Amino acid sequence: MRIKIRLTDRESNVRAMNRVAVVTMVVLATGAWAQVDGGTPDEPVAAVPAPAAETPPSFFEIITAELRRLKEELALPAPTYQSFAGMGPAASKVYFTPRGLSLGGYGEAYYRFKPTGGPTETDLLRVVLYMGYRFSDRIVFNSEIEFEHGSTERGGAVSVEFAYLDFKLFDTLSVRVGNVLIPVGFVNEIHEPPFFFGVARPQLERSLIPATWNENGIGLYGEYQGLRYRAYLVNGMRAVGTDRFSDSSWIRGGRQAGAEAVAENVAGVAAVDYTVQGLRVGASAYFGRSGQGAVVDDSVVKGDLFLGEVHAAWQYKGFWLRGIMAYGRLGDADRISAANGVTVGQEVLGGYAEAAYDVFGLLMPGGDQSLSPFVRYESFDLHKSVAAGSSRDPAQSRQSVTAGLHYKPIANVVLKADYQHVFPGAGGQSSTVNLGVGFVF
Repeated sequence: MRIKIRLTDRESNVRAMNRVAVVTMVVLATGAWAQVDGGTPDEPVAAVPAPAAETPPSFFEIITAELRRLKEELALPAPTYQSFAGMGPAASKVYFTPRGLSLGGYGEAYYRFKPTGGPTETDLLRVVLYMGYRFSDRIVFNSEIEFEHGSTERGGAVSVEFAYLDFKLFDTLSVRVGNVLIPVGFVNEIHEPPFFFGVARPQLERSLIPATWNENGIGLYGEYQGLRYRAYLVNGMRAVGTDRFSDSSWIRGGRQAGAEAVAENVAGVAAVDYTVQGLRVGASAYFGRSGQGAVVDDSVVKGDLFLGEVHAAWQYKGFWLRGIMAYGRLGDADRISAANGVTVGQEVLGGYAEAAYDVFGLLMPGGDQSLSPFVRYESFDLHKSVAAGSSRDPAQSRQSVTAGLHYKPIANVVLKADYQHVFPGAGGQSSTVNLGVGFVF
Protein backbone atom coordinates (compact mmCIF):
# COMPACT_ATOMS: atom_id res chain seq x y z
CA MET A 1 0.00 0.00 0.00
CA ARG A 2 1.70 3.21 -1.17
CA ILE A 3 -0.34 6.04 0.29
CA LYS A 4 1.41 9.23 1.30
CA ILE A 5 0.97 11.19 4.50
CA ARG A 6 0.70 14.97 4.41
CA LEU A 7 1.86 16.69 7.60
CA THR A 8 2.21 20.38 8.54
CA ASP A 9 5.86 21.52 8.43
CA ARG A 10 7.21 21.87 11.96
CA GLU A 11 9.09 25.10 11.29
CA SER A 12 5.98 26.70 9.80
CA ASN A 13 4.07 25.77 12.96
CA VAL A 14 6.72 27.37 15.15
CA ARG A 15 6.60 30.60 13.14
CA ALA A 16 2.80 30.57 13.24
CA MET A 17 2.80 30.07 17.02
CA ASN A 18 5.18 33.02 17.40
CA ARG A 19 2.79 35.18 15.37
CA VAL A 20 -0.09 34.09 17.61
CA ALA A 21 1.89 35.20 20.66
CA VAL A 22 2.70 38.60 19.09
CA VAL A 23 -0.89 39.17 18.00
CA THR A 24 -2.18 38.21 21.45
CA MET A 25 0.17 40.68 23.15
CA VAL A 26 -0.94 43.42 20.75
CA VAL A 27 -4.58 42.69 21.58
CA LEU A 28 -3.92 42.84 25.32
CA ALA A 29 -1.88 46.02 25.02
CA THR A 30 -4.50 47.68 22.82
CA GLY A 31 -7.24 46.75 25.29
CA ALA A 32 -5.25 48.24 28.15
CA TRP A 33 -4.60 51.46 26.18
CA ALA A 34 -8.29 51.73 25.37
CA GLN A 35 -9.17 51.54 29.07
CA VAL A 36 -6.67 54.30 29.98
CA ASP A 37 -7.20 56.75 27.13
CA GLY A 38 -10.66 55.94 25.89
CA GLY A 39 -12.56 57.51 28.78
CA THR A 40 -15.31 55.92 30.80
CA PRO A 41 -18.67 54.67 29.58
CA ASP A 42 -20.41 57.55 31.40
CA GLU A 43 -18.59 60.34 29.48
CA PRO A 44 -20.55 61.92 26.66
CA VAL A 45 -19.37 61.06 23.20
CA ALA A 46 -19.60 63.48 20.32
CA ALA A 47 -21.79 62.41 17.42
CA VAL A 48 -19.84 61.04 14.49
CA PRO A 49 -21.15 61.73 11.01
CA ALA A 50 -21.92 58.73 8.81
CA PRO A 51 -18.99 57.79 6.58
CA ALA A 52 -19.23 58.73 2.96
CA ALA A 53 -17.78 55.36 1.92
CA GLU A 54 -17.92 51.79 3.29
CA THR A 55 -16.44 51.60 6.76
CA PRO A 56 -13.12 49.72 6.76
CA PRO A 57 -12.75 46.80 9.19
CA SER A 58 -11.89 47.80 12.73
CA PHE A 59 -8.58 46.96 14.35
CA PHE A 60 -10.23 44.26 16.46
CA GLU A 61 -11.91 42.69 13.40
CA ILE A 62 -8.51 42.51 11.71
CA ILE A 63 -6.98 40.87 14.79
CA THR A 64 -9.87 38.36 15.02
CA ALA A 65 -9.48 37.40 11.37
CA GLU A 66 -5.72 36.96 11.81
CA LEU A 67 -6.19 34.72 14.85
CA ARG A 68 -8.72 32.61 12.94
CA ARG A 69 -6.31 32.24 10.02
CA LEU A 70 -3.45 31.24 12.28
CA LYS A 71 -5.64 28.67 14.04
CA GLU A 72 -6.44 27.06 10.69
CA GLU A 73 -2.77 27.14 9.71
CA LEU A 74 -1.75 25.37 12.92
CA ALA A 75 -4.32 22.58 12.50
CA LEU A 76 -2.85 19.29 11.27
CA PRO A 77 -4.44 18.02 8.06
CA ALA A 78 -5.99 14.57 8.05
CA PRO A 79 -3.24 12.11 7.09
CA THR A 80 -3.46 9.39 4.50
CA TYR A 81 -1.85 6.03 5.18
CA GLN A 82 1.16 4.14 3.87
CA SER A 83 2.85 0.93 4.96
CA PHE A 84 6.52 1.17 5.94
CA ALA A 85 8.83 -1.87 5.98
CA GLY A 86 5.88 -4.27 6.00
CA MET A 87 4.13 -2.69 9.00
CA GLY A 88 0.46 -1.74 9.09
CA PRO A 89 -0.33 1.72 7.66
CA ALA A 90 -1.40 3.22 11.02
CA ALA A 91 1.57 1.57 12.75
CA SER A 92 3.83 3.28 10.20
CA LYS A 93 2.79 6.89 10.91
CA VAL A 94 5.89 7.70 12.97
CA TYR A 95 8.12 7.05 9.96
CA PHE A 96 6.45 9.91 8.08
CA THR A 97 6.48 12.37 10.98
CA PRO A 98 9.18 15.04 10.53
CA ARG A 99 10.13 15.00 14.23
CA GLY A 100 8.65 14.27 17.64
CA LEU A 101 5.55 12.42 18.83
CA SER A 102 3.23 10.38 16.62
CA LEU A 103 -0.09 8.84 17.70
CA GLY A 104 -2.25 6.32 15.88
CA GLY A 105 -4.36 3.29 16.56
CA TYR A 106 -7.11 0.94 15.51
CA GLY A 107 -10.11 -0.86 16.93
CA GLU A 108 -12.56 -3.61 16.07
CA ALA A 109 -15.78 -5.07 17.44
CA TYR A 110 -18.04 -7.90 16.29
CA TYR A 111 -21.42 -9.60 16.65
CA ARG A 112 -21.50 -13.39 16.17
CA PHE A 113 -24.47 -15.72 15.65
CA LYS A 114 -24.21 -19.51 15.24
CA PRO A 115 -27.18 -21.00 13.34
CA THR A 116 -25.99 -24.54 14.06
CA GLY A 117 -25.96 -23.97 17.80
CA GLY A 118 -23.79 -22.17 20.31
CA PRO A 119 -23.84 -18.85 22.12
CA THR A 120 -24.64 -15.60 20.35
CA GLU A 121 -22.11 -13.00 21.44
CA THR A 122 -20.69 -9.56 20.84
CA ASP A 123 -17.29 -8.27 21.85
CA LEU A 124 -15.22 -5.10 21.79
CA LEU A 125 -12.35 -7.22 20.60
CA ARG A 126 -9.53 -4.72 20.47
CA VAL A 127 -8.75 -1.06 20.97
CA VAL A 128 -5.13 -0.34 20.14
CA LEU A 129 -2.91 2.70 20.61
CA TYR A 130 0.24 3.28 18.56
CA MET A 131 2.79 5.63 20.13
CA GLY A 132 5.97 6.57 18.36
CA TYR A 133 8.68 9.16 18.67
CA ARG A 134 11.04 10.31 15.94
CA PHE A 135 14.19 11.46 17.72
CA SER A 136 16.00 12.22 14.47
CA ASP A 137 16.13 11.12 10.85
CA ARG A 138 18.03 8.02 11.97
CA ILE A 139 16.53 7.04 15.34
CA VAL A 140 12.85 6.13 15.79
CA PHE A 141 10.85 4.55 18.61
CA ASN A 142 7.59 2.75 17.83
CA SER A 143 5.10 0.82 19.98
CA GLU A 144 1.67 -0.80 20.04
CA ILE A 145 -0.38 -1.16 23.23
CA GLU A 146 -3.47 -3.33 22.98
CA PHE A 147 -6.61 -3.36 25.15
CA GLU A 148 -8.60 -6.56 24.59
CA HIS A 149 -12.22 -7.56 25.28
CA GLY A 150 -13.42 -4.31 26.80
CA SER A 151 -12.39 -4.82 30.44
CA THR A 152 -9.67 -6.55 32.42
CA GLU A 153 -12.36 -7.40 34.98
CA ARG A 154 -14.17 -9.61 32.45
CA GLY A 155 -11.39 -11.58 30.83
CA GLY A 156 -9.77 -8.71 28.97
CA ALA A 157 -6.08 -7.86 28.95
CA VAL A 158 -3.67 -5.01 28.31
CA SER A 159 -0.44 -5.93 26.56
CA VAL A 160 2.42 -4.58 24.49
CA GLU A 161 2.31 -5.97 20.94
CA PHE A 162 5.62 -4.39 19.95
CA ALA A 163 7.99 -1.75 21.30
CA TYR A 164 11.33 -1.19 19.62
CA LEU A 165 14.00 1.28 18.56
CA ASP A 166 15.11 1.61 14.95
CA PHE A 167 18.59 2.83 14.04
CA LYS A 168 18.97 3.73 10.37
CA LEU A 169 22.45 2.93 9.07
CA PHE A 170 21.82 3.42 5.35
CA ASP A 171 18.77 3.99 3.17
CA THR A 172 18.66 0.22 2.58
CA LEU A 173 19.69 -1.04 6.04
CA SER A 174 18.42 -0.42 9.58
CA VAL A 175 18.90 -2.10 12.96
CA ARG A 176 15.84 -2.88 15.10
CA VAL A 177 16.07 -3.79 18.81
CA GLY A 178 13.32 -4.40 21.36
CA ASN A 179 10.03 -6.29 21.22
CA VAL A 180 9.42 -7.09 17.56
CA LEU A 181 6.74 -8.71 15.42
CA ILE A 182 7.83 -12.06 14.00
CA PRO A 183 7.66 -11.60 10.19
CA VAL A 184 5.80 -14.81 9.28
CA GLY A 185 2.68 -14.80 7.09
CA PHE A 186 0.47 -11.90 6.03
CA VAL A 187 -1.44 -10.94 9.17
CA ASN A 188 1.22 -10.83 11.87
CA GLU A 189 2.71 -7.59 10.57
CA ILE A 190 -0.40 -6.05 8.98
CA HIS A 191 -3.35 -6.90 11.23
CA GLU A 192 -5.32 -3.65 11.17
CA PRO A 193 -9.04 -4.38 10.41
CA PRO A 194 -9.48 -2.36 7.19
CA PHE A 195 -6.59 -4.24 5.59
CA PHE A 196 -7.73 -7.87 5.83
CA PHE A 197 -10.95 -9.50 4.66
CA GLY A 198 -13.42 -11.09 7.05
CA VAL A 199 -14.59 -10.11 10.51
CA ALA A 200 -12.02 -12.48 12.05
CA ARG A 201 -8.44 -12.99 10.93
CA PRO A 202 -7.86 -16.18 8.92
CA GLN A 203 -7.93 -19.23 11.19
CA LEU A 204 -4.68 -20.58 9.75
CA GLU A 205 -2.91 -17.41 10.87
CA ARG A 206 -4.17 -17.90 14.40
CA SER A 207 -3.71 -21.64 14.91
CA LEU A 208 -0.87 -22.82 12.67
CA ILE A 209 0.87 -19.42 12.46
CA PRO A 210 0.30 -17.91 15.92
CA ALA A 211 -0.51 -14.28 15.05
CA THR A 212 -0.17 -11.90 16.73
CA TRP A 213 3.34 -13.12 17.59
CA ASN A 214 5.96 -10.86 19.16
CA GLU A 215 9.18 -11.57 21.04
CA ASN A 216 12.23 -9.69 22.35
CA GLY A 217 15.17 -9.53 19.99
CA ILE A 218 17.48 -7.67 17.64
CA GLY A 219 17.86 -7.72 13.90
CA LEU A 220 18.15 -6.02 10.55
CA TYR A 221 15.61 -4.88 8.00
CA GLY A 222 15.58 -2.88 4.79
CA GLU A 223 14.39 -2.56 1.23
CA TYR A 224 16.15 -2.28 -2.13
CA GLN A 225 14.42 -1.90 -5.51
CA GLY A 226 11.24 -3.72 -4.50
CA LEU A 227 12.98 -6.39 -2.37
CA ARG A 228 12.13 -6.11 1.33
CA TYR A 229 13.92 -8.19 3.98
CA ARG A 230 13.77 -8.73 7.75
CA ALA A 231 16.04 -10.93 9.89
CA TYR A 232 15.89 -11.16 13.69
CA LEU A 233 17.43 -13.11 16.57
CA VAL A 234 14.78 -13.49 19.30
CA ASN A 235 14.07 -15.41 22.49
CA GLY A 236 12.71 -18.88 21.73
CA MET A 237 9.20 -20.14 22.41
CA ARG A 238 8.29 -22.18 25.47
CA ALA A 239 6.96 -25.67 24.79
CA VAL A 240 6.50 -26.79 28.41
CA GLY A 241 5.59 -24.81 31.51
CA THR A 242 3.39 -21.81 32.19
CA ASP A 243 3.33 -21.09 28.45
CA ARG A 244 2.96 -24.34 26.52
CA PHE A 245 2.14 -26.00 23.22
CA SER A 246 -1.20 -27.75 22.71
CA ASP A 247 -3.13 -30.03 20.39
CA SER A 248 -5.75 -27.56 19.13
CA SER A 249 -3.55 -24.47 18.59
CA TRP A 250 -0.12 -26.12 18.21
CA ILE A 251 2.60 -23.60 19.25
CA ARG A 252 0.33 -20.61 19.94
CA GLY A 253 0.40 -21.09 23.71
CA GLY A 254 4.21 -21.03 23.68
CA ARG A 255 4.50 -17.36 22.74
CA GLN A 256 6.26 -15.42 25.50
CA ALA A 257 5.64 -11.91 24.11
CA GLY A 258 8.66 -10.47 25.91
CA ALA A 259 6.97 -10.71 29.33
CA GLU A 260 9.71 -11.97 31.70
CA ALA A 261 10.48 -14.42 28.91
CA VAL A 262 12.64 -17.45 29.61
CA ALA A 263 15.59 -17.15 27.23
CA GLU A 264 17.60 -20.34 27.72
CA ASN A 265 16.96 -20.96 24.01
CA VAL A 266 16.92 -18.46 21.17
CA ALA A 267 15.54 -18.56 17.65
CA GLY A 268 16.16 -16.93 14.30
CA VAL A 269 13.61 -15.73 11.76
CA ALA A 270 14.07 -14.29 8.27
CA ALA A 271 11.60 -13.06 5.67
CA VAL A 272 11.82 -11.68 2.14
CA ASP A 273 9.20 -10.10 -0.11
CA TYR A 274 9.48 -8.85 -3.67
CA THR A 275 6.86 -6.51 -5.13
CA VAL A 276 6.47 -5.51 -8.78
CA GLN A 277 3.44 -4.05 -10.60
CA GLY A 278 0.88 -5.09 -7.99
CA LEU A 279 2.34 -8.59 -7.50
CA ARG A 280 3.93 -9.54 -4.18
CA VAL A 281 5.71 -12.85 -3.61
CA GLY A 282 7.58 -13.85 -0.49
CA ALA A 283 8.66 -16.44 2.02
CA SER A 284 9.74 -16.69 5.65
CA ALA A 285 11.35 -19.25 7.94
CA TYR A 286 11.62 -19.53 11.72
CA PHE A 287 13.91 -21.97 13.52
CA GLY A 288 14.89 -22.38 17.16
CA ARG A 289 14.67 -24.52 20.25
CA SER A 290 11.64 -24.31 22.51
CA GLY A 291 12.57 -26.48 25.51
CA GLN A 292 13.87 -23.53 27.58
CA GLY A 293 15.65 -25.88 29.99
CA ALA A 294 12.59 -28.01 30.80
CA VAL A 295 13.40 -31.53 32.03
CA VAL A 296 11.11 -34.44 31.07
CA ASP A 297 11.97 -38.08 31.88
CA ASP A 298 15.26 -37.01 33.44
CA SER A 299 16.56 -35.31 30.29
CA VAL A 300 16.46 -31.77 28.91
CA VAL A 301 13.88 -31.12 26.21
CA LYS A 302 15.33 -29.54 23.07
CA GLY A 303 12.08 -28.98 21.18
CA ASP A 304 13.64 -27.98 17.86
CA LEU A 305 10.96 -25.97 16.06
CA PHE A 306 10.75 -25.08 12.37
CA LEU A 307 7.98 -23.03 10.76
CA GLY A 308 8.13 -21.90 7.16
CA GLU A 309 5.71 -20.42 4.65
CA VAL A 310 5.47 -19.08 1.11
CA HIS A 311 2.91 -16.52 0.01
CA ALA A 312 1.75 -14.41 -2.90
CA ALA A 313 -0.70 -11.53 -3.39
CA TRP A 314 -1.87 -9.72 -6.50
CA GLN A 315 -3.90 -6.53 -6.90
CA TYR A 316 -5.12 -5.28 -10.27
CA LYS A 317 -7.96 -2.85 -11.12
CA GLY A 318 -10.11 -3.77 -8.13
CA PHE A 319 -9.20 -7.47 -8.12
CA TRP A 320 -7.46 -8.92 -5.06
CA LEU A 321 -6.02 -12.43 -4.93
CA ARG A 322 -3.74 -13.89 -2.27
CA GLY A 323 -2.70 -17.24 -0.90
CA ILE A 324 -0.30 -18.87 1.54
CA MET A 325 1.10 -22.33 2.29
CA ALA A 326 2.74 -23.14 5.62
CA TYR A 327 4.58 -26.14 7.08
CA GLY A 328 5.91 -26.77 10.57
CA ARG A 329 7.80 -29.48 12.42
CA LEU A 330 8.45 -29.98 16.15
CA GLY A 331 11.19 -32.12 17.67
CA ASP A 332 10.67 -33.99 20.95
CA ALA A 333 6.92 -33.92 20.28
CA ASP A 334 6.49 -37.15 22.28
CA ARG A 335 8.02 -35.78 25.48
CA ILE A 336 6.36 -32.37 25.08
CA SER A 337 3.00 -34.13 24.63
CA ALA A 338 3.60 -36.22 27.76
CA ALA A 339 4.51 -33.17 29.82
CA ASN A 340 1.51 -31.14 28.62
CA GLY A 341 -1.03 -33.95 28.80
CA VAL A 342 -2.19 -33.53 25.17
CA THR A 343 -0.97 -34.76 21.80
CA VAL A 344 1.02 -31.94 20.21
CA GLY A 345 1.49 -32.32 16.47
CA GLN A 346 4.92 -33.38 15.22
CA GLU A 347 4.16 -31.98 11.75
CA VAL A 348 1.56 -29.41 10.65
CA LEU A 349 0.56 -28.31 7.17
CA GLY A 350 -1.97 -25.88 5.74
CA GLY A 351 -2.86 -22.99 3.53
CA TYR A 352 -5.59 -20.68 2.32
CA ALA A 353 -6.58 -18.76 -0.79
CA GLU A 354 -8.87 -15.76 -1.02
CA ALA A 355 -10.27 -13.52 -3.74
CA ALA A 356 -12.11 -10.19 -3.70
CA TYR A 357 -13.31 -7.54 -6.11
CA ASP A 358 -14.09 -3.89 -5.45
CA VAL A 359 -17.49 -3.37 -7.08
CA PHE A 360 -17.50 0.38 -6.44
CA GLY A 361 -14.22 0.67 -8.31
CA LEU A 362 -16.20 -0.36 -11.40
CA LEU A 363 -19.46 1.48 -10.68
CA MET A 364 -18.00 4.65 -9.12
CA PRO A 365 -14.35 4.90 -10.23
CA GLY A 366 -12.24 7.45 -8.42
CA GLY A 367 -14.46 7.60 -5.33
CA ASP A 368 -13.43 7.19 -1.70
CA GLN A 369 -15.80 4.27 -1.03
CA SER A 370 -15.21 0.59 -1.74
CA LEU A 371 -17.45 -2.46 -1.58
CA SER A 372 -15.65 -5.79 -1.95
CA PRO A 373 -17.38 -9.17 -1.98
CA PHE A 374 -14.81 -11.81 -1.00
CA VAL A 375 -14.42 -15.55 -0.51
CA ARG A 376 -11.72 -17.51 1.33
CA TYR A 377 -11.02 -21.23 1.51
CA GLU A 378 -8.80 -22.57 4.31
CA SER A 379 -7.44 -26.04 4.99
CA PHE A 380 -4.93 -27.06 7.64
CA ASP A 381 -4.00 -30.06 9.76
CA LEU A 382 -2.37 -29.63 13.18
CA HIS A 383 -1.89 -33.41 13.35
CA LYS A 384 -0.37 -33.99 9.93
CA SER A 385 1.82 -36.41 11.80
CA VAL A 386 2.28 -37.18 15.52
CA ALA A 387 5.08 -38.81 17.47
CA ALA A 388 5.34 -42.59 17.65
CA GLY A 389 3.02 -43.95 20.32
CA SER A 390 0.59 -41.01 20.01
CA SER A 391 -2.80 -41.07 18.33
CA ARG A 392 -3.71 -38.63 15.59
CA ASP A 393 -6.91 -36.65 16.29
CA PRO A 394 -9.04 -36.15 13.13
CA ALA A 395 -10.65 -33.08 14.71
CA GLN A 396 -7.35 -31.21 14.28
CA SER A 397 -7.80 -31.34 10.51
CA ARG A 398 -10.05 -28.45 9.51
CA GLN A 399 -11.45 -26.92 6.36
CA SER A 400 -13.60 -23.82 6.10
CA VAL A 401 -15.20 -21.49 3.58
CA THR A 402 -15.81 -17.83 4.43
CA ALA A 403 -17.72 -15.45 2.16
CA GLY A 404 -18.87 -11.92 2.81
CA LEU A 405 -18.76 -8.18 2.15
CA HIS A 406 -16.13 -5.60 3.04
CA TYR A 407 -17.44 -1.99 2.83
CA LYS A 408 -15.28 1.11 3.35
CA PRO A 409 -17.11 4.46 3.43
CA ILE A 410 -13.62 5.98 3.68
CA ALA A 411 -10.21 4.35 3.47
CA ASN A 412 -9.67 3.92 7.21
CA VAL A 413 -13.15 2.77 8.35
CA VAL A 414 -14.64 -0.62 7.46
CA LEU A 415 -17.96 -2.40 7.98
CA LYS A 416 -17.86 -6.19 7.55
CA ALA A 417 -20.31 -9.06 7.22
CA ASP A 418 -19.54 -12.71 6.49
CA TYR A 419 -20.76 -16.27 6.72
CA GLN A 420 -18.35 -19.06 7.65
CA HIS A 421 -18.89 -22.80 7.32
CA VAL A 422 -16.40 -25.14 9.01
CA PHE A 423 -15.81 -28.78 8.05
CA PRO A 424 -13.81 -30.42 10.87
CA GLY A 425 -12.15 -33.72 10.03
CA ALA A 426 -14.06 -35.46 12.81
CA GLY A 427 -17.47 -34.35 11.50
CA GLY A 428 -19.90 -32.03 13.24
CA GLN A 429 -20.03 -29.17 10.76
CA SER A 430 -20.71 -25.66 12.10
CA SER A 431 -21.76 -22.31 10.69
CA THR A 432 -21.24 -18.75 11.92
CA VAL A 433 -22.68 -15.39 10.87
CA ASN A 434 -20.40 -12.47 11.73
CA LEU A 435 -20.89 -8.70 11.67
CA GLY A 436 -18.02 -6.38 12.44
CA VAL A 437 -16.71 -2.83 12.40
CA GLY A 438 -13.13 -1.60 12.39
CA PHE A 439 -11.08 1.56 11.99
CA VAL A 440 -7.57 2.96 11.98
CA PHE A 441 -6.34 6.48 12.66
